Order: sequence, then C-alpha cells, then structure tokens
Amino acid sequence: MKMMFRFLVSLFALALTWPYTSLNAQNMHRFMLKGQEAYDGRKYNEAEKYFNQADEIGANPEGTYNRGNAQAQLGKWEEAAQRFAHASQTLSEPMAKADALHNLGNALLHLDKPDGAVKAYENSLRLRPGDPETKRNLQTAKKRIIQKKQEEQQKQNQQQQQQQNQQNQQQPSDNNQQQQNQQQNQQQQQTPSNGQPEQQKQQQQRKASEEEARRLLETSINPEDQKNARKDRAAQQRPAKNNTKKDW
Repeated sequence: MKMMFRFLVSLFALALTWPYTSLNAQNMHRFMLKGQEAYDGRKYNEAEKYFNQADEIGANPEGTYNRGNAQAQLGKWEEAAQRFAHASQTLSEPMAKADALHNLGNALLHLDKPDGAVKAYENSLRLRPGDPETKRNLQTAKKRIIQKKQEEQQKQNQQQQQQQNQQNQQQPSDNNQQQQNQQQNQQQQQTPSNGQPEQQKQQQQRKASEEEARRLLETSINPEDQKNARKDRAAQQRPAKNNTKKDW
C-alpha cells in the first residue's frame, strides 16, 4: 500500500529571535532542525530521536507531527497513528490539521483499520475539500471495509463447512456402532443365559414334554389295564412256538 505522508516544515525557526529566547527554546529549535535534516537524508531513526527530544522539551505540535512521520517511515504504525491523532488536536493552522488527519488515515489503513481511516479522511476533507489524494485514499478505505466484510463472511462459511464435514464423518461411525449394538442384542436374545445354543435348548424342552406326556398317560390308566398292557407287551416280545409237526 503506497501512500504519501506529508511532512510539516516547522515555522518555529522563522519566529525565533535569538536575543530574547530561552535556552529551552534554543534547544528545541536545534533538535527540530537536526530532525528535519535527518529526515531529508532518509535517516529516519535519527530523525525520530531528534523530534522526540524536541517534543520532550515542551509542547511542540510540529515536532509531534514530524515524529509521527519518521515513525511511519520506520513502519511503527501504532506509534505514528498516536502522534498524528495528537497533532490533529493540537495544531492550530487548518491546513496543518488537515495534513495530520490525512496521515492519520494512512497509518490506520496500514493497521488494517479502515473504519477509523474513513473517519480521518472525511475530517481532513472538511478542512480541505476537494484534495485529490485524500479523496482517493478515502475510496480505498471504503473498498477495504467491503473487502473485510466479504472475508469475514467467507471465513464463517468455511467454518460452517468444516463443522458439517466433521458431522458427516462422525455419522457413519455412529451408524456402525448402532449396528454392532443391534447385533449384540440379537445374539443375547438367541443365546440362553447358560450359553447353550437355541436349537439345543429346544431339543431339551421337547424331550421333557414327551416324558411328561408319557407320565401323565400312565397315571391316567387303571392298574388292571396297566397289568394287561404289560402282559401284551411281554407276549409280543416272546418268540412264537413252533407248532410244525414232524412227519415220521
């Protein structure tokens, strides 16, 4: 994302009258000049240091603003955004405030905070309407808002799809477990508690029924009939006598 940060040249030196200035004012002036020289030479670490020293001496909105520019060149976007926000509230000249708000919008876009960037650009345009670069950056920020919403929706769709895939993968496993449970229940129903097969159990029950029927039959016949029945069975079991006569 290539965006132009606007550097504010301090007018503090033009208003400085050497015989009537304090030592602090002289030091502030010296740090501001060194900071501007370092910034022009693309020595942004030195520039940040000098602007910071000037800012520590006393209230210096220009030093705060230019310190934010140096931090922006170093990729320190959080610090730069703080400097620009502070400068936009303390600078008195409207065009300087517009530049601070413009740079604030740039820093917020680098932080992927397009909502704040849109607000900063709009406030800058209120002070300087029609600025082409600020208007262009404003449209970029608005597009980024739409893009972020699309990305969030796509992320939600992916998460829902992943959850659906996990449920689909888990469902066959649950069906297999249910089938296994049904088979176990069927086996338990078919197999007696003593572990004997169902067929053997049925044979034992049939044999017991036959014995019970024979016992009931014998008890229902009177003793005389039982005696005759036993004689008949014994006679049937003896071999028949051979009545064939010999022919002498």
